[in-house]
Amino acid sequence: MTITIFGNNSNENFPLKIHQLRIEYLENPEGIDVTKPRFSWVLTADGFNRHQSTYQIWVASSETLLNDNTDVWNSGKISSNETNQIVYAGKELVSGKKYFWKVKVWDKSGVSSTSETAFWSMGNLDFLDWQGEYIGHDAGYNKKDKYTELYLPPARYLRHSFKINKKIKRATAYTTALGLYELRLNGNKVGDDYLLPGWTDYNKRLYYQTFDITDQLSQGENIVGAIIADGWYSGYIGYALLVRLDKVREFYGVNPSFMGQIKIEYEDGTSELIASNDKTWRSNQGPILEADIIMGETYDARLELKNWDKAGFDDSKWSKPKRYTIPNGKLMASPTTAVKNQETIKPIKITEPKLGTYIFDLGKNIAGIAQLKTKGKSGTKITLRFGEILKSNGTLLTENLRKARATDTYILNGNGIEIWEPRFTYHGFQFVEVTGLTEKPTLETITGKQLSSIKTDASTFVSSNPMNNALFQNIKTTQAANFVDIPTDCPQRDERLGWTGDAQVFARSATYNADVASFFTKFCIDLDDAQRWYGAYPNFAPFPFSRPGQYSPAWMEAGIIIPYTMMQVYNDTRIVKYMYPGMQKFMEFQKKASTNYLRPGAGKNWGDWLAVNETTSDDFIASAYYAYGTKLMSEMASAIGRTEDAKNYAEDFKKIKEVFSKKYILSNGKTTEDSMTTYALALYFNLYPSVLANKGATRLAEKIKENGYKFATGFLGTKHVMLALSKYGFHEVSYKLFQQTAYPSWGYSIENGSTSIWERWNSFTKDNSKNSDLNAAMNSFSHYAFGSVTEWMFQYAAGIDTKSNGYRNIIIKPAITKEMEFINGSAKTINGTITSNWKIQGKNFYMTLNIPANTTAKVYIPTDKSSKIIVNDKSLKKHPNHKLISTNETETILEVGSGNYVIKAPLKR
Repeated sequence: MTITIFGNNSNENFPLKIHQLRIEYLENPEGIDVTKPRFSWVLTADGFNRHQSTYQIWVASSETLLNDNTDVWNSGKISSNETNQIVYAGKELVSGKKYFWKVKVWDKSGVSSTSETAFWSMGNLDFLDWQGEYIGHDAGYNKKDKYTELYLPPARYLRHSFKINKKIKRATAYTTALGLYELRLNGNKVGDDYLLPGWTDYNKRLYYQTFDITDQLSQGENIVGAIIADGWYSGYIGYALLVRLDKVREFYGVNPSFMGQIKIEYEDGTSELIASNDKTWRSNQGPILEADIIMGETYDARLELKNWDKAGFDDSKWSKPKRYTIPNGKLMASPTTAVKNQETIKPIKITEPKLGTYIFDLGKNIAGIAQLKTKGKSGTKITLRFGEILKSNGTLLTENLRKARATDTYILNGNGIEIWEPRFTYHGFQFVEVTGLTEKPTLETITGKQLSSIKTDASTFVSSNPMNNALFQNIKTTQAANFVDIPTDCPQRDERLGWTGDAQVFARSATYNADVASFFTKFCIDLDDAQRWYGAYPNFAPFPFSRPGQYSPAWMEAGIIIPYTMMQVYNDTRIVKYMYPGMQKFMEFQKKASTNYLRPGAGKNWGDWLAVNETTSDDFIASAYYAYGTKLMSEMASAIGRTEDAKNYAEDFKKIKEVFSKKYILSNGKTTEDSMTTYALALYFNLYPSVLANKGATRLAEKIKENGYKFATGFLGTKHVMLALSKYGFHEVSYKLFQQTAYPSWGYSIENGSTSIWERWNSFTKDNSKNSDLNAAMNSFSHYAFGSVTEWMFQYAAGIDTKSNGYRNIIIKPAITKEMEFINGSAKTINGTITSNWKIQGKNFYMTLNIPANTTAKVYIPTDKSSKIIVNDKSLKKHPNHKLISTNETETILEVGSGNYVIKAPLKR
C-alpha cells in the first residue's frame, strides 16, 4: 500500500487567524479568583494542513506594556501546537487588578500573527479585601394565601447615597447575596443577569459577581441600591414541597441578605471603598409583595418607590438595615456565566377558552419569564399563570406542577401603558394564561424571555427526516430550559433539582449543543460539596435537604462521569485534579459496598427510570456502573500522572468485568435478564468478553426488531442502546429507532405536538384519549434525559468524535445506511468548528468536511474502491493533503490535515 505524505501547502504564507481569546473558559471575565488561570484561543486558517508551531503570550498591567518588556508575564516563544489549558506562569496576581493579554502564533513556515488584546480582572483574593457587611430588611411574612396556604415574604430594598468629587479612573462593584439580588446604580440595573448570585451549598460556598461600573458613576451624588429576595436560600425549593408547605422553606437560612462594595480608583492615585453596612445604608419594602423562585411574584405598581435608586430621593422614612452574621460558606468568585435572557419570544397566537381568560402560545416550551404590557385602571389585578400543555377544552393544564403555584400577579397603577416583568422567579412554560385584562389583548401584550445559563449555538444538525430535525431543536430547547445555574431535571414543577442521574446520561450530549465548560465546572464543584461523608455522591446537587435513600447507583456516578467528560471534551485535567480526592473516596465507598467485586443495588435505587415493559435489576445496574466508574477512574488517573492509581483501577476493572460476565452473561451471548438495558450497558461499558460481544449486540438488535423497532428502556438504557448498536455495526437498527414515531419513541412525542423532550415517552396525546390514564403529578414536559440521543446523533449519524482529549485528533466516521439520505452536522469544539455533511446520491457517496486549523482527522469513507475516491476534484493519488491509512472490503480510511474537503466515492452497499 502506498502512503501519501501531506504535501506542501500553497496557502501557508497566509497567517493563522486567532479568535475567541478566553481565560478560564470566559471571554474578558471580571473578578476571577483563580490565581493560575488558563488561557485558550481558537485558530482558523486558509488552505490545508495549517498548524500552529509556536506561541507567545504577553500579560501586562496596561495595553501599552504588552511587549517583550511587559511588567507581568512574557511566556517567551513556546514550541507547541497547544491552544488551550495553557497555565499562567507569571508574577503573583493581585486582588482587584485588571490585566491585559494577547498571544502571537507562528505556523510551521514561520509566518506569524498576533491577536487582538483581551483582558481579565482579579476579584477579591483575601478575606481582608472585604469590608462589606451582610444586611437586609426584616420584612416578616405576608398573610397566608387562602388558595395555596403559602407564606411568601416580599422583596427587600436597600439603598445608599455617596458623593464623587474627583475624576474616576476605574470603578468596580463586588456584590453577592444570601438569596437573590439585583444591583441598581443611579436608576439602572447593573448588568443583564438574572437570578444572581446562583445556587450553591451556602454552608460550603457563596459566589459573588464583579461589575465594571466606571461608566455608570457621575460627579456629585450617586445612589447604589439592591433588591433582594429569598431565592434558593430561604424560599421554597425542591419536591420537599410534597411533604408540608410550612416545612419546606429556609433550608439554608431564614431571611435573605445582601453584601457588596464598590472600589473607586481616582485619577490622582487615591481610592475609596463604598461598602454595605447597617449604619449609612437604608432599607424598606416596596411594590414586590411576594417573590419566590418557584411560586412566583406579585407586584403592586401603586406602591412603586419612584426614583428610589436615584439621587434626590427622600429615604428619611426608610429603616436602618438589619445586619446579619457572616455565613459559613467560603466567599468565591463565580466560575461560570450567569443566567441571561437568551431569546425574546413573541407569541404565535392567542385563544380565549373562557370569557376573559386568554391563553398566549409562545410556540415552544421554555424556561423563563413573561413580560406584560397593558393598561387599565389603578388597582386592576392581572394574573399570569404558566403551563406547558393545554387541556382538550383549551384551558391551561397545571396539575403536573404539583405544589408549584407558578403564578405572577401585577396590580396596575393606572398611569397609561405599563410594562412589567418579574425579577426573582422563573417558570417552565409554553402557554401563559392571562386574566384580569380590561381590554382585549394583542400579541404585544405578552413577551416571553427564555432564561438560561447557556447558549445552544455550538452545533447544527439537519437530516433528510423532518421529524429528526424537530427532535434536535426540541433537545436544544430542553437543555437551555434546564441549564439554569445547575442542570435541573425540570424547570416547571415543585422540583427543579440538579438530579445527578439525568446530568450524567446527558453530559456528553450537552457538550455538543453548547459550550458547557464553565457551567460543568461549577456543577462539579456542587457535586464535590454535596458528596456524603461516607463517599457517595447524592441524588442531586446542591443537596439542601436530607431524605431516605440519599444516593442511587447510576446517579452517584455523576461525580465520576462529568469530570471525565470535561477531560474528554475540553482536555481539562484541572477539574479532574480538583475532583480526584472525592472521586477516590467514592470509589473506596463502592469497593467496600461490593462483594467479590459485584456492587449490590442497595440504597434508594431509581433503576432504569421510566423503562417500558421491561425491568433491569438494581444489582445489574449497580455493578455495571461500578465497573464503568472504575474504568474511567483509571483513564483519569493516568491523565493526571497518578500512574500507580491508574494501574490499580485498571486491575479492579478487569476483576469486576470477569465476575460480572460470569454472573450476568451466558455462553450464548445473552444476558441473564435479557432486557434491552442490560445489553446496552454491558456492551457500552465494555463488560462483555470479547468473544461474546458481537452475539450480545446481535441479541440487542433482535430484541428491538421483535419490539417493532421501539424502545423498552428508561433513562439509563435509552442513552446507551443506539451507541451500543452502532458500535457493533447495527446502524440500520439505530436509524429505525431514531425515526420511529410509534410509542415509545421520540417521534411519538413530536407527532403529538411536543416542542421539548418529555420525562415520559407517553406524557400527552393530541386527541386526549389516553391522557386521563397518565400520572399528571409525574409529567414533566421539559426533561432532557431522553435527549441523550444527541451523543449518538453526532458521534454516529454525523460521525464527529475525538480520538484523544479535546478534539485535536478528530474522528469522522458517519454511520451510513439506506435509512437516511443525508445528514449535515457541525460541532463547535475547544479547537474549532468541525463540519461533517454526507449524502447518498444514486450509487455515490458524497462528503463535505471542515477540519479546523491545528487539528487532524481520520476520515472513514464507506467504499472499498480507494482508487476511485475523488477529493476536491482530484483523484486520491493526486491530492497532497492526506495519508491513505487503509482500505478493506467495507471502508477506506484517510488521515487528513485541516481544511475544507469535498469527497466523492462509489458507495459500498
